[in-house]
Amino acid sequence: MPTCPRCGARVTADATWCGQCFAAIPDPAAAQAPSGALAAARPSRIPPPREAAHVATYSRWHGGATGVGPVGRIGLTLLTLVGLAIGYPILRGLILVTMGMDVPGGGFAAMYLTVAITGGLFLLSKIWKQTRTS
Repeated sequence: MPTCPRCGARVTADATWCGQCFAAIPDPAAAQAPSGALAAARPSRIPPPREAAHVATYSRWHGGATGVGPVGRIGLTLLTLVGLAIGYPILRGLILVTMGMDVPGGGFAAMYLTVAITGGLFLLSKIWKQTRTS
């Protein structure tokens, strides 16, 4: 009866691994390496080398299929800043027209600046995020 080469435990003749130490049991038939023409005819189990994978490139300054270039980004930035600047009087006028009352200037301005700065920074981070160019 064959034994495990690692721990010496007895194993069955058709075992591929040891039940005691879980080591692989070499196959006695495979241990004899073929030679000559038989070895050359035997296919290799090593897979062929893979082609190099395409490396994606990301950029803020080059336009691609999913992003605009620097002209578009600067234009969107200016549009965002102008929108934030004129948003205060437009919103204050909208409240005056719809509710019929004027809002206090100081508190409303502080609230608008808090929301506008947070929203503006969020929009600018999305505008200037690196996009895939290839």
